[in-house]
Amino acid sequence: MNKPQGFRGSAFAVALALGLPALAVGGPRDVDSLVLDQLRTQGRADIFVKMSNDASLAGAESVGSRAARSQYVYDVLSAHAAQSQQGVRSYLDQRAIGYQVFWINNSLLVRGAGRDLVNALAARADVAYIRGNHTLHLDVTGSARSADGVDAVEWGVMKVRAPDSWAAGNTGQGIVVSNVDTGVRYTHQALVNQYRGNNGNGTFTHDYNWFDPSRICGNPSLAPCDNNEHGTHTMGTMAGGDGLGPFTNDVGVAPGAKWIAAKGCETNSCSDTALIGSAQFIACPTRTDGSQPDCSKSPDVVNNSWGGGGHDPWYVQYVQAWRAAGIIPVFSAGNGGSGCSSLGSPGDYPNVIGIGATTISDSLASFSSKGPSLFQRKLKPDFVAPGDNVRSSINTSDTAYGLLSGTSMAAPHMVGSIALYLSVNPGATINQVYNAFKGTTSQNLSAPPGPDICGNRNFDQYPNPIYGWGQIDAAAAQGL
Repeated sequence: MNKPQGFRGSAFAVALALGLPALAVGGPRDVDSLVLDQLRTQGRADIFVKMSNDASLAGAESVGSRAARSQYVYDVLSAHAAQSQQGVRSYLDQRAIGYQVFWINNSLLVRGAGRDLVNALAARADVAYIRGNHTLHLDVTGSARSADGVDAVEWGVMKVRAPDSWAAGNTGQGIVVSNVDTGVRYTHQALVNQYRGNNGNGTFTHDYNWFDPSRICGNPSLAPCDNNEHGTHTMGTMAGGDGLGPFTNDVGVAPGAKWIAAKGCETNSCSDTALIGSAQFIACPTRTDGSQPDCSKSPDVVNNSWGGGGHDPWYVQYVQAWRAAGIIPVFSAGNGGSGCSSLGSPGDYPNVIGIGATTISDSLASFSSKGPSLFQRKLKPDFVAPGDNVRSSINTSDTAYGLLSGTSMAAPHMVGSIALYLSVNPGATINQVYNAFKGTTSQNLSAPPGPDICGNRNFDQYPNPIYGWGQIDAAAAQGL
């Protein structure tokens, strides 16, 4: 992935590491190399106009309830975008040029911009830089292999000791998980009862529970779909099955949690336009048409099994908004293989929980990216979780299951485990959650594949750039 030219990595990394509002990262003439390439080859480009002035969300910490915090974040960011974008909007309105406003990172999307318009916008003092509409990838290694015949608690669910939590009466009840992914087959037998939009009487309410910014599932997109098995699979690992109940396909860590979803990935890839629309929905859910936001319906934790090239700061304000709203962001670390500092963004950000993948034999999966993060060479991944040959629900039918591998499969184990923790520790902050898992990991892990352990620590000295703090243990984090 290309970064805006002129990116000042050190200044940005300091702000990011300290959790400060994102700084303007370049001069007023910065234009993403993707835009320049598209202008040269096609004459036009879809562009994000990133404003140079960003709002502070420091006041969110003093707001009482999480619902109130979500509303505060939305109010501050949307009001700031309206005020700071006045000049650019007026410029575009006067020329009858259409645009779409995004409040979560104070930017506008202009489609089909020509060279003269790009140059004029880049030259404005109130514009930080111009970015193209990049495409990111899912952190999965291939397509699902059918695995319909198994009736069991899945090995990854066992590894993180979710059944011990279920036996104590905690299946994640009272918690809402979410994903930004390819969508979800909401009628799947492992997931339909946990869908927050299920009214319990055979009817469904999809407003505030589903958003498809690219209208892949219909125009208008009125109900969840998944045109790629990935999103249904990751949601199944978070919340599928019923724990100790009569249903025997227990693919999920927190089957008592409810779920909502945003389709940030159109197919097997994810455009920046779909991701930013989904990010706003997670921060403050809307009706399926994007209207009438109700921030009280935001989830507790969000899974992101997607990423791009490392050290890309574009997504940092999504994460800052989620965190300020009390939403815990979990990201897959990436499938960069054996190389050191091979993490993808945003999984390499200091202020997200980045997850690498392990095998059933408790070794790092060969595809799992290693740290350290290029952002001030911070420790990453934070933790590891099962991610190789994971069985979960897929989209081909309401009873279909399949095996997938990738750090995409590891991150949902973390999200489900966080849901279990939050269910018995309501109101816990991300730092409290992080510390609970940091102090209770399983560190009985095998030597990773390949000779490089990416630093001067051994792989069995924790934390390290291979396993982070170790493999998560949902029951131990709860004190079980």
